[in-house]
Amino acid sequence: MQKQELPENFLWGGSVSAHQTEGGTASDTGKGKSLYDAMEMRTGCADWNTAIDTYHHYHEDAGLFKELGLKAYRFTIAWSRVLPDGEGEINEKGLAFYDDFIDTLIENGIEPIICTYHFDLPLALQVKYNGWLSRKTVDAYEKYIRILAERFAGKVKYWIPMNEQNAFVALMLLSEGTKSDSPDFMQSQAQLFHHVTMASAILIKVVKEVNPDCCVGGMVNYTPVYPESCAPDDVMNSILTVNEYSFNTLDIFVHGKYPQRLMKLWEENKIVPQMQPGDLELLQKNTVSFLAFSYYSSMVVNGKIGKVSMGDMLMPLISGQKSKLPENPYLEETQWGWKIDPVGLRISMNQIYTRYHVPIFIFENGIGVKEELNSELTVEDDYRIDYHREHIRQMKLAILEDGVECMGYLTWAPIDILSSQGEMCKRYGFIYVNRTDKEVLDLKRYKKKSFYWFKRVIASNGADL
Repeated sequence: MQKQELPENFLWGGSVSAHQTEGGTASDTGKGKSLYDAMEMRTGCADWNTAIDTYHHYHEDAGLFKELGLKAYRFTIAWSRVLPDGEGEINEKGLAFYDDFIDTLIENGIEPIICTYHFDLPLALQVKYNGWLSRKTVDAYEKYIRILAERFAGKVKYWIPMNEQNAFVALMLLSEGTKSDSPDFMQSQAQLFHHVTMASAILIKVVKEVNPDCCVGGMVNYTPVYPESCAPDDVMNSILTVNEYSFNTLDIFVHGKYPQRLMKLWEENKIVPQMQPGDLELLQKNTVSFLAFSYYSSMVVNGKIGKVSMGDMLMPLISGQKSKLPENPYLEETQWGWKIDPVGLRISMNQIYTRYHVPIFIFENGIGVKEELNSELTVEDDYRIDYHREHIRQMKLAILEDGVECMGYLTWAPIDILSSQGEMCKRYGFIYVNRTDKEVLDLKRYKKKSFYWFKRVIASNGADL
């Protein structure tokens, strides 16, 4: 009889980023500015100065996470809190903050998982070097992650270099206003891609040098791509789209080399990213121990629209515009237009694991909803319970029926945080934080109905849904 229980060491947890949670940007903290501090906010949205003020509330939050039962917590280090200028003098206050942050998680029985970069490049590196388009930023990153690896050796077992590394490259260019159809977009994208890829390999090398027992992975945003029909052209376009969006990056993580289809694309378009001697050897020697991914939605393509680029997929997220891709009539959507597709999670898990046979780790999954506290000082968020229940069911099928090796399930986010565009109204958490888009209020934390549901799920290791 087939075992119907998840592994005992399965890691239930949550994920956040530094700029969406920490705050703590006052001058006495020593933190430098990042790209997010310079970005133009959407009308009516918050800035990043306070966020949910994890900088002053992390002991309280860790206590709530312990009560919730979290086994793991993926957070990001703010590069500019450690090195205010990205490469110069170390801010000891920043490192001390993360030291105590990590210690607090461990004291509460929570495994810390570090992501070293979540799109928040120190502003000084963008101004000085034009950011990741310059190899000097890669050199600065190497110094930065060596500081982290040596400081937290023995405390942190799990590491990843970058959040959603596949999406980051196009996001970086598009958010700066570069048009996806501009003549130099592909060259800039290729150069960024190479530098980010090298940074990822360097992290694996450095962390393993400092502590060979560490488990270092790579992360993408994974979006299964469905053909609009069974027409061969529709099917072919779905394959080409997922190849470019996800598999180009995942192939490098696992195999340590650029896939031939990407090299062919560069050759046909006369794209030549600058490389240093030894780069390809470094990639070959530093591959991942696991593959992490975020999963929120699926998408549909057909053969008429041609191959869909990363820019085409991501532009609606940046601009807030409706996607021009075909609709999926079988799925409902969130208030922000994301298709709700629990089966897509099982599909994603199977597609990744069957291709690579490397342990996978769900790093982000959740639903953003506009919410307010009721008279009982809670939120009756049955929709969030339904969302996670159905996704966890599909995850369990992938593990127990399909044989996928999965290390854990981390929700985005276990507590309400600012969205990537600075919206507080887009709430993901099991814990409500009392602030609005513009008003900080008292920042008190309140448990939602889903808090108690997810607590039971974790306590039963996924058996009680």
